[in-house]
Amino acid sequence: MKKRPREPKPLLPFLASATGPALIKHLASCNTTVRSQSLRLLQSWLASESQQLSDSDIKKLWKGLFYCLWHADKTPNQLALINRLTNLFLSLQPSLSLEFFRGFLVTLRREWPGIDRLRLDKFYLLIRRFVKALFELMRLRKWDVDVLGEYLGVLENDGFLAEDKLQGNGVNYQVASVFLDELKGVGFPVRKEVVDVIFGPFFSVMMRSKDKILLGKVKSCLFDELVKLGKELLAKKRTGVDSDEKDADMLLGLVALRMGLSGRFYEVGSSTDCIQGNRKVVLALHEEFLKLEKDLESSGVEIGIPEYSDAGDCGDHDEVPQLIPIDYDASKSNEETRTQEGADNAFKKKNKKAKKGVDGDDKKRKKKKKRKNENGVSKDNSAAEENVDLNETVILNLQKQFEKVATEMGSESDEDSDFSDTPIVSKRKRTKGADVQQPGNLNTNWTGDGGDAARKVEKSAKKVRFAMKNNLVWKPQTPLPPESLRLPPSVTPRGSALKKGSPQGLL
Repeated sequence: MKKRPREPKPLLPFLASATGPALIKHLASCNTTVRSQSLRLLQSWLASESQQLSDSDIKKLWKGLFYCLWHADKTPNQLALINRLTNLFLSLQPSLSLEFFRGFLVTLRREWPGIDRLRLDKFYLLIRRFVKALFELMRLRKWDVDVLGEYLGVLENDGFLAEDKLQGNGVNYQVASVFLDELKGVGFPVRKEVVDVIFGPFFSVMMRSKDKILLGKVKSCLFDELVKLGKELLAKKRTGVDSDEKDADMLLGLVALRMGLSGRFYEVGSSTDCIQGNRKVVLALHEEFLKLEKDLESSGVEIGIPEYSDAGDCGDHDEVPQLIPIDYDASKSNEETRTQEGADNAFKKKNKKAKKGVDGDDKKRKKKKKRKNENGVSKDNSAAEENVDLNETVILNLQKQFEKVATEMGSESDEDSDFSDTPIVSKRKRTKGADVQQPGNLNTNWTGDGGDAARKVEKSAKKVRFAMKNNLVWKPQTPLPPESLRLPPSVTPRGSALKKGSPQGLL
């Protein structure tokens, strides 16, 4: 079942009567429905507007769009709103779209310091998508050099090298970071005049920008990447590895190798307008690109420039699906064969289940037999263990009888006794180091040296030590001191010292 597309909600009464600039204030509403409907009305109004709007109207419009995205929560809603804004940019008239792009840059740079870290990501994404939409617009305009120069001139004069006092340098940093990535996604003609216009704002930054962070961003994210792609392309051509002519990395590698960027850097570095602090960076890039071009000449590899074809690069955008007529008779026969195959598959599955049931019964029987065999073996083992226990008890009884006979004989010493070889096991506490023979090893004691075993048993007996300091008897001195005199607790006698003498605590 295909889901039916949602029908748009009816317009709110106060929006139905509002037209044009009156809708801008509703873009910043806290109500999602109000924002969505006002944006829809603005899209239809701007798409049909042929006259050029004033700068103040464009700034008001973009301030409302800025806070419309500000209030958008959750990623799916933010993505949908950003896509609507980029589609609006692509659908505008040429003169209006240029002013729309200028208002985008100025508004973001003005409002950038007030964006908190939780909302920063969606505005980063807005910048990335607008840079991509700019290249898509250039593709639709067939990469006309004049039109391309107008839009990139706005990027240079109102963005990178703007003379106003706005503190939105983060917008310039983000544009420089994503510019080359988004250019890869759109096929462009590798021609010197087009390449000079595309990279023109960045050469101006290398010449006249005082922002060292922006200078580093342009160098690392743009020109260093071009050098890297040029080296990779040259290495592939030397080894004979084939590469796709429409590959974005190959196109940018061709720009680094064949578009004479080393000469352009030399012009920028030797210009009187170049800032002295930037000249060292510019001339270093000149050396890198010059070395790359010399390596291409010395290698003897010929790298051709592919011809640009708009249909080939962007065929996916304009592709129309082919409609194939349906043959109902053939479809019926196919359905009959499918049903027959389904019945055969069901029958095979039933047979497999029955076979599995038979195999399962056999496996259960085998498991039962194994369990019976294991139980029989375990019973035999338990019986053997019982026999072993009986043998040990008999030996213990014999030992006790020998001890009884020895005591009756009243032997004075173990050496004179007839049973001197018999070890006497004490029933009291045994020491850890005593080598007492286990009952199962009695045979070795009858034939071995019994005297040594007896001496070891005697040594294991508990010894009582007597010390004078623990058994002192304290006697009072004469004459006795007064009764009120008390001794300190440390001198008070304890234990057996109180057997004789005066009471505790008196001298």
